[in-house]
Amino acid sequence: MILRLLVLALATAGLVLAWAPATLLDATLARVSDGRLRILGASGTVWRGEGTFASLTPDGRSAQPWLTARWQTEFAPLLAGGLGWRLVNRDATVLRLRATPGGLEVVEADFDAPLKPLLDSIPHPLARAGWRGAAHLQVPGWQCDWQGACDGRLKLTWLDAGVELVPGQRFGDYEVAAVARDRAISVDIRTLSGELKFDGSGQWQQGKRPRFDGTVEGPVEIVGRLPNVMDGVAFPTRNPAVAEIRLR
Repeated sequence: MILRLLVLALATAGLVLAWAPATLLDATLARVSDGRLRILGASGTVWRGEGTFASLTPDGRSAQPWLTARWQTEFAPLLAGGLGWRLVNRDATVLRLRATPGGLEVVEADFDAPLKPLLDSIPHPLARAGWRGAAHLQVPGWQCDWQGACDGRLKLTWLDAGVELVPGQRFGDYEVAAVARDRAISVDIRTLSGELKFDGSGQWQQGKRPRFDGTVEGPVEIVGRLPNVMDGVAFPTRNPAVAEIRLR
């Protein structure tokens, strides 16, 4: 009798998991991002479904879609005690994730998205300065253990950059390269093209404040305003066309 009840309970649990609705993924993503990221129109199951990934505006009143995709579970990692997921957009894989007993891994990522919705999901004033442009994210591999130590690298290309504080002005194209080693992440920014040149490097270590040092060079009417609009981060130099960026 007890064995029959146990088998029935396991079978019921298996059916519940097999048909768990995709809306559970939306609820989970909202919970881990403090409500800043959502999956709109999530349909299917947690194992195989589709939806539109979006960021909520800072006031939380509207959603900003940035990627429509379908997902499917990869069970091959089960042989190593893990589980994988693949995100597909227009028949191209844009993201592969793998969870193992050792941690979480971004196996690969390669997708385009508008920059503003992505930054609005980050709880930092600098991320919400009204940045414009398109972002192309490439991750050849990034893995973190469950204690937060990470290893990997990524590249973010920012095209047609701009900011709402200077309407109608195109700054240029930039590349951000990040490398993670243990509990520290180093970042390098370089200008690919454009009249506003922004170059620098920095580091963020877990438990400490991020540090960054760089320079911005370009038209005086733009660079000269930076110390006012980015008080405590941008500083004037003897050359009015050059400003120093220091984040401590």
